[in-house]
Amino acid sequence: MISQISIKNFRSIKELTFEPNNLVALIGPNSSGKTNVLKAIDLVLGEGWTTKTTVARELFNDPRQKITIEIDLSNDIEWNYYSTQVMVNKITLEMNHQPLSCEVRLWSNYPDDNRGNGYYMNNEFKKALHFIYIPSERSLKNELRVSKWTMLGKMMKLVYENYIAHYGDNEQKLKEEFKEKMSQAKNFLENDFSEEITFKKFVDTFKTKCKRNSLGLASDFNPSLDIYNLNWFYKTLQVHVKEDLPDKHFDSEEVGAGMQNLLMISIFQTYSELMGGKVIFGIEEPEIYLYPQAQRSLYKSFIELSEHTQIIYTTHNPNFVNAERADDMFLLRRDASLGTFKLQKDNYFSTENASNDEMRHKIYTHFNPERNELFFAKKVLFVEGDSDKILFTTLCEEKWDIDLDKLGISVIACGGKGGVNYFLGVCKLIGFEDYFAIWDEDPNDENYNPEKDFLSECLEDNKGLEIIDNLETFLSLPSSVNSRKVKNAFEWAVNVNLDQLPEQFVNIKKFLSEEESEAIEVEDFDKATQSESDDIPF
Repeated sequence: MISQISIKNFRSIKELTFEPNNLVALIGPNSSGKTNVLKAIDLVLGEGWTTKTTVARELFNDPRQKITIEIDLSNDIEWNYYSTQVMVNKITLEMNHQPLSCEVRLWSNYPDDNRGNGYYMNNEFKKALHFIYIPSERSLKNELRVSKWTMLGKMMKLVYENYIAHYGDNEQKLKEEFKEKMSQAKNFLENDFSEEITFKKFVDTFKTKCKRNSLGLASDFNPSLDIYNLNWFYKTLQVHVKEDLPDKHFDSEEVGAGMQNLLMISIFQTYSELMGGKVIFGIEEPEIYLYPQAQRSLYKSFIELSEHTQIIYTTHNPNFVNAERADDMFLLRRDASLGTFKLQKDNYFSTENASNDEMRHKIYTHFNPERNELFFAKKVLFVEGDSDKILFTTLCEEKWDIDLDKLGISVIACGGKGGVNYFLGVCKLIGFEDYFAIWDEDPNDENYNPEKDFLSECLEDNKGLEIIDNLETFLSLPSSVNSRKVKNAFEWAVNVNLDQLPEQFVNIKKFLSEEESEAIEVEDFDKATQSESDDIPF
């Protein structure tokens, strides 16, 4: 598995290093560079070969500097370099725009094995590593091809190799027995059953043409059309889907996008299980086309698979994160000066104790898909309850002309003063700093007795507002409970004049409406550089 990734000067990434767990969620706004992390790994470990012909200007953040990608492995991979056994634990890629160069080298844990310059990657090593990249633009048609690079093709190749091993490594014996068992089907297919085109007429005509065209050649040209090879049958493997109609099957490419995505995911799960989990997956947006229940089910499957398989994925979906597994999350942002960068996590708050029942219960009661928006928002406004949430949401919509959704802002009701404190601690944990918190003073609140008081730090950083007594008293609202309390807050926000708003709310409006200082316009990185890019001619 990958223990550390270091990327320099690749697309939107100027410099980025992180140490992935077996399950990694890359989270960030559009154009923050999440996909570029996966593409960097794929450039080194993927099915394509990185050569001079793949060097293109758009790969470089700065064409004057080289691209460097280093991938460290947690376990050595045994690899035979000709007759020498090498224990590989690191792969490096270096790519230059001018002068053109591209090298991928393998490094051993034992310096004496490296011969000074490491080793060039070959096909055998790629097969030993098992990296699979599943982009957001999934092609079921391509993935169902039985080629040496698809998951299906790799599994069928192993099936064939195991057949050979079963026959004592005597492949010829296997072929002869298979040919004998197929003789009845062979006779059926080769029967010249009609005056029209048949397989026999095709074979005879084709061979005649080949013989005529090869006259004068030094050696015979006698093609063999072998459709009775065991390998051939795997290559013609087709997936059909049976729906509710009786005895009606559909080709996999004829069903809807949601069903195709489920088939893709099922192949990936099958591959991981049959390969004993020794696989690294890079997956873009696994939630695509899946309904909420299927999303939650797939995320649980990710957690189970991650015991033996490494899965690095991008997501915009609250169903694919879990606060109990906050260490799995890497929040990415991008600005003009730093490029793509990850938010630095703080050690104020730790999930090391998340295994005990008390912490699990606390996380379970505080988080739900709505509150999980914290991990996807550009900014967050933390409030105590529903009445506070509707108050400030309505002020944004009716009085301040602030489009929360357009700006990527979430207003999260935390379930009381203690909940606000808890979520501020979570922000420390994941390195998220673009928040503002509002809570009631509640001097007689006996339930508020936290181990760590993040509210005071919030006030010191000018990121919080403590309302004297409580919201109802502060705004002179009638004392009430439940839905009436929410209704009163909504009506106050709708009817209040701008000049009547408390001056304490000025900082809240400023926080919500303030543009990020060096933020880049949200657009696809490839499109942003398309006009400037020029593939190098050879």
